[in-house]
Amino acid sequence: MAGGEGTRLRPLTFTRPKPMLPLGPDPIIHYVLSHLAESGFHDIIVIPGYLGDQIMGYVGDGSKFGVGVTYVVEPEGVTFGTAGSLKLAAHLLDDTFLVVQSDVITELPLREMGLFHSNRGGEVSIGLTTVEDPSSYGVAVVDEEDEIVKFVEKPPLGSSESNLVSTGFYILEPDVVDYIENERWDFAKDLFPYLMRLGQHLFGYASDAFWVDVGELKGYLTGVNWVLRNLVKNPPRDARMIGSPNEAVFARGDITVGRNAKITGPAWVENGATLGDGVQVKPGTVLKENSQLLSGTSVEAGVVFERAVIGHNCSVKSTIIGERAVVGNDVTIDRAIIGQGCNIGETVKILSGSKLWPNTRVQAGSTVDGVVAVPRDKSFYFDTGLGQYSGVLASSIEDFLGAFKIVPIEALEYHIGRRDFEKWTKDVLGSVLLADNIRTLRRSQLKGEDLRLQLIGVVQEWAQRVSSPQTSPNEEKNAEKHTTRV
Repeated sequence: MAGGEGTRLRPLTFTRPKPMLPLGPDPIIHYVLSHLAESGFHDIIVIPGYLGDQIMGYVGDGSKFGVGVTYVVEPEGVTFGTAGSLKLAAHLLDDTFLVVQSDVITELPLREMGLFHSNRGGEVSIGLTTVEDPSSYGVAVVDEEDEIVKFVEKPPLGSSESNLVSTGFYILEPDVVDYIENERWDFAKDLFPYLMRLGQHLFGYASDAFWVDVGELKGYLTGVNWVLRNLVKNPPRDARMIGSPNEAVFARGDITVGRNAKITGPAWVENGATLGDGVQVKPGTVLKENSQLLSGTSVEAGVVFERAVIGHNCSVKSTIIGERAVVGNDVTIDRAIIGQGCNIGETVKILSGSKLWPNTRVQAGSTVDGVVAVPRDKSFYFDTGLGQYSGVLASSIEDFLGAFKIVPIEALEYHIGRRDFEKWTKDVLGSVLLADNIRTLRRSQLKGEDLRLQLIGVVQEWAQRVSSPQTSPNEEKNAEKHTTRV
């Protein structure tokens, strides 16, 4: 199940689907599929939705994981629940099957869970684990024979009858799909209670194996730490280990380390990363390609995405820094998510739980406490390839036109080939006319600077027409009204 929008990890998921966020050397979905392959699964159905082309581009046919992958893609414009999307794959589910959520990292023994299901003979077996606070999960109450007698989705704090919660791993018999009455149905909220009302037998397979939901900041960083500690067992072939196995630092490619800089593992550092003099990289840290930590800075249990720059004498703890973000000198950040392309001034303090939406600017000396957000969910993010954010976005026609003048040619060629410009101008700017003009330009198959000049011309002409009420037809007047809101 890989169709969610990853709202809890926004703003990072504006440019990458949640399964493609890195936990170290590889994205989340890599570790999910690897666990399935190691558990003996050979045939996997992936149901992508939001930004699904990135998932399909990375996973491919599954051969690099030793499995075969079939895709069933959620159609645009329809909202599916976790259970509802199974209806799309009903024609492929002719035997007992396992359902896996793509934002869960676990060592759950799936072979044992399969035997458990076979021995109980029920319609459904749910993988369960114990948590201190079950109020954010689907909670199961089981009897002495492991049958689930009650299932409650996200009970109020302090009211739960059990600390056993669903792991998001379910074994189902194929006829269960026939009971799903609505594409919006979820497993815990709709399907499982419905089956129990009908008298079907649901069993709970409890395990104390490692399990974490990486769909929010704390869980994500826990997943990162798990990956880093397991690198000693399964080191990437193209990486080298620095230090002892207990505090291993793995590096891929060439990195630059200044005088008196220190890296304490477990940690992962990628090609082009630069650590200035006196930098301290502490356990649980990931530095992606071409990230920079300037002198005197400390990063602990954090992830710094590609091409992000953290200034001099900063303190960053339990934080994710999005790609191409720039952090000024003497900044302190604690338990926050910094979006792509943000620019943070000097001596800023970003307090625990804060989020900065992409390309946000924070003035020097400010204190951020909470979410600094603009309606970026409808912005156009310029990528140079699948999941390769260029650092430029557009939230208006002015931004759109300005971006055409500065983004790399690769971004223009990439998006026009995918018809992304046509879709955005039609769906967000509300202009069928501009979308048609861009479509005509796409069919001319221009490349390089010729493409850039023609795109700028087409958008400038449209912008001038919609700003002139004397001759604008109704469609263009509507577009003008819409543009003022974007």
